[in-house]
Parts: sequence; C-alpha cells; structure tokens
Amino acid sequence: MSEKKPALPKAKIEKDFMTWFIWLLPVAAVGLCGWFLLHDFIFAGPTITIYFQNADGLQEQNSMVKYRGIKIGQIESLKLADKEGRVAVRAKLDYSAGNIARQGTVFWIVRPEVKLGAISGLQTIVSGNFITAEPGSGERTNTFIGAEEAPVQPEPGIIITLLADDLGALQNQSEIFYRGVQVGEVLDFRLGDDSRHIVVHARILQNFAPLVRMNSKFWNAGGINAHLGLFSGLNITAESAQTLISGGIALATPTDYGPAATNGAVFMLSDKADSTWQDWNPVIPLQAVPAAAGEKSPLPDIQAH
Repeated sequence: MSEKKPALPKAKIEKDFMTWFIWLLPVAAVGLCGWFLLHDFIFAGPTITIYFQNADGLQEQNSMVKYRGIKIGQIESLKLADKEGRVAVRAKLDYSAGNIARQGTVFWIVRPEVKLGAISGLQTIVSGNFITAEPGSGERTNTFIGAEEAPVQPEPGIIITLLADDLGALQNQSEIFYRGVQVGEVLDFRLGDDSRHIVVHARILQNFAPLVRMNSKFWNAGGINAHLGLFSGLNITAESAQTLISGGIALATPTDYGPAATNGAVFMLSDKADSTWQDWNPVIPLQAVPAAAGEKSPLPDIQAH
C-alpha cells in the first residue's frame, strides 16, 4: 500500500494598493495619449494662412485670433511669403471656430490707433496686437488676404460725389453736418483723372437723404473760421470740436429747393460758405425712424405754427 503524499501548501496572492497604482500608471498614460490624439486630430480646428502687407506687432506662439472678444485661435508662425514682401501668418483655429474658415471672411489686425479724434484698440496695450474677423458665408478655404483696416459696415443712404479744389483737413469718415447735426460721412477720396479736382465720395444717411437737393450747397467746415467785424470785433467759430481734428463738411439747402438728389449726384465743395447759405431755412419733411412693433415713438410730433 503506497504512502499518501502530504498536500503541498498553496500560495496566497494578495494585491495591495501599490500593485494597483503600478498598473494604473500605464493605463493613465495610454488614456492621456489617446486624449491628445483626439484633441489634435479629431477635435482640432483648421490651420489657416492669412497674407498681410504688414504684420507689425504680431508674435509667433503668442498673438491670438479673436472674434467678438473671445479667443478662437493662436498664431503659429510668421514668414515672408513672396517677392511682394507680404507676410504669411499661419494660425491654428479652435474646433468651435472652424466655420469661420470660409470664403468671404475678412481678417484684419487690431492695433492701438488714434484716428478722427478717437482712440481705438486700447485693449491691445495689455494683450498685444491680435487678429479679428468678420465671418463670410462662402465655401470652406484655408487661405485669405488680410485687410489693412477694419471693414466699414454699409449703411443705407445715397452716395454722392463732391469736387473740391483742395482736400484740406478731410479724411475718410470725416462727418457731414446739416445745422450742426451729422447727416453723413466721407467714404473715400482721390485725385481726379484730369488732376484739377479732388473727387470725394460721401454717404448721406437714408433718414436725412431728403435734405440733399440738386441745388444744395456744400462747403469745407473743418478748422477755425475767423471773422473780423467793424462793430462786432473778432468772431471765431468752428462747426464742432471734431472738425478741428478730422475735418468736416457742412450742407445747406435753399428755401426754394429743387428735386431730391439720387445716387451719383455731383456737387462742388466750396472752401467756405456764402453768407446767404446759412440763412436758408427750408421746410423739408424727413423720413421718420420706424419704432419697433408695440413701441411708442419717443419723440412727439411737432407742428410749426
């Protein structure tokens, strides 16, 4: 009869906290790599290239792309692009801003600027220059030609042309006044084809368009006007404080006014006003600004007696 072998002892395996921690490290590393891959390739926004004539103030890996004050991307690189000296700005957009990379989108650089008596871009003093955008609605694209300045938002009105012998202090966006009230602004100007006149294009806002008649008069209202009278002494006037800096144009319409001006109407821009123009006092009904549905107009009807 064979002898019974004694039972061998069994090893008891116990897992402590350190064992789980050791296995947790590679699992976490794999998960982190997966997150980076997901973030960089699946949830990443498009990389776009914007060409500017001057990228002064922008910095690689630092300057931002913003839309309505919110960061939507960051500039990755800056380099000269072609023989014309343009700067290619390569920027990475956030996933949420991918829809901005479309044809028709306008990009421009926001810089601190003093213009027309106003200061703009003050936020760049702290954050530095940045790129902002006005979204378009065309097909998707990754290449854009940057604008040199912010686009001017179109407003309804009539576009007229003023012919001047000298530009004086006029600038883009110089104001046009009727009895001291702004009714329009200068859009642009250039030297005429015959080099005899300065051609100034201006917009009269739609609500004030009836004020401009084919026999209306325009004159340069910028700077200071000085008049020395025999009994009144020296009289110094200006259209407004704004025109002292940016120039301005004044408008007057005679009492026996003619037909309303339309788009493309041409007028002469005088250096100063005739003494009779400022005495004109025509009654011209204006187009009322419609109130929102359910709202009562804040201005009462005024009847002249």
